Amino acid sequence: MEKFSHFIKEQDNIKTVSRENYGQELILDIHNVPSDFFNRIDVRHFAETLCDEIDMKRGPIYLWGMNSQEHKAKKGEAAIKADGISCCQFLYKSSITIHALDEIQKVFINIFSCEPFDVNKAIEFVKENVKGIIISVHNIIRK
Repeated sequence: MEKFSHFIKEQDNIKTVSRENYGQELILDIHNVPSDFFNRIDVRHFAETLCDEIDMKRGPIYLWGMNSQEHKAKKGEAAIKADGISCCQFLYKSSITIHALDEIQKVFINIFSCEPFDVNKAIEFVKENVKGIIISVHNIIRK
């Protein structure tokens, strides 16, 4: 890990991407997310609206999985732990992926785009709409 430490420090300090770079990826880890976020309707709406917020053209969207309440309703009270909800919102310039895990109240978001986007705008949108605590932010510039 030590031989890669200079990359990690560099990534954490990058705020913007230029046209000369290939793209950027914003990675967010959000903890203590309120339980009302963990349903397929809200996750889908969040992904679609996030695209609009950061001026990205949406492509197809796919969701799979279910939260623990949906899983118990479908499989009965003795159902095993649910796998959470995952979403992939394709963009015409890449994708947004979301993994929402209600059992541990965490949401993991990756936004990758070949086109520059406003990281601060994306972070503010996540704060306002996911309402958890963002514990990790990495904005990686792809060269």
